[in-house]
Amino acid sequence: MSADAGTLPRPWDAFDAYLFDIDGTLIHCADAVHYFAFCDALSAVAGRPINLDGVVAHGNTDIGILRDAFMRAGVPESQWRPQLPVICERMCRFIEAHAHEFCIQALPGVESVLHYLRDKGAILGLATGNLELIGRRKLEAAKLLDLFDFGGWSDSLETRADVFRRAVDRAHAVAGPAASILVIGDTPADVRAARANQLPVLAVASGTYSFDQLSAEAPGLCLHSLEELTVCA
Repeated sequence: MSADAGTLPRPWDAFDAYLFDIDGTLIHCADAVHYFAFCDALSAVAGRPINLDGVVAHGNTDIGILRDAFMRAGVPESQWRPQLPVICERMCRFIEAHAHEFCIQALPGVESVLHYLRDKGAILGLATGNLELIGRRKLEAAKLLDLFDFGGWSDSLETRADVFRRAVDRAHAVAGPAASILVIGDTPADVRAARANQLPVLAVASGTYSFDQLSAEAPGLCLHSLEELTVCA
């Protein structure tokens, strides 16, 4: 595998631990199960149909998406904020009931990169906007969950920077307090959240954002696909 560092502090495959985003980085979802889980929960609280029209979902967190959708629909924060635990539980129940409808695949190069890093002894973790149960079900559907040592989920966390901060704490707990960590994600929000936590980041344009959009955020390394890391395998 190529180990060019770009402007990373070391070759991309020479870190002690890795934090991967899920949607658009590890997997592609060709279904709308997660979307309809949002719509179901939002509509139940508002008492009228609400969807995610106009809400930026990619690079957001599940709670952030709920917040933005309620705001656009004019639902007062005092109405939905106290119900967040119940709302998240409802979303998770919806996912459990409809997980058989998932149409999820690992993106090109993902399995090779994950196995390669594990064989090198690296610790693999997640830093994702997904609630834990939802993220786990997606990775199970893609047959990737067992490759990870820990998860940094968005439960109770509203910002991506906070999700990354929690994931960093877990990475250090597993790999040691001096462990070097690389973030791998597919959105400008991933690059910014990594930077907010003083972490180097590899951006991959395998989701909804283009290579040029991600390059404009000045990540340490930017790729069109993780498959680029396997060409010299």
